[in-house]
Amino acid sequence: MEEGYAQCSQFLYGVQEKMGIMNRGVVYGLWDYEVEAEDELSFREGDCMTILRREDQEETQWWWARCGDKEGYIPRNLLGLYLRIKPRQQTEKPSLRILCGLSN
Repeated sequence: MEEGYAQCSQFLYGVQEKMGIMNRGVVYGLWDYEVEAEDELSFREGDCMTILRREDQEETQWWWARCGDKEGYIPRNLLGLYLRIKPRQQTEKPSLRILCGLSN
């Protein structure tokens, strides 16, 4: 096992257990989700939602949440404590000749 794996794993499991409780229950959509049943709630990547009820005996992977003025079940595996960070677009790097002020 690689060095630091156990600590990283413990941290991530801790965050997972506290999600929907920390930050006053505020979570963010990490991906878009379209409803598949009438008791579900659609959301978009970046939408802010408040968890009103975490898992119960019937639903362990779905939480009851509010987004704006709507409420419904949302899949917890598409949620995060923070907004999703996207990698930067690679831009063309200037050549060394340009950086040094050399002409062709």
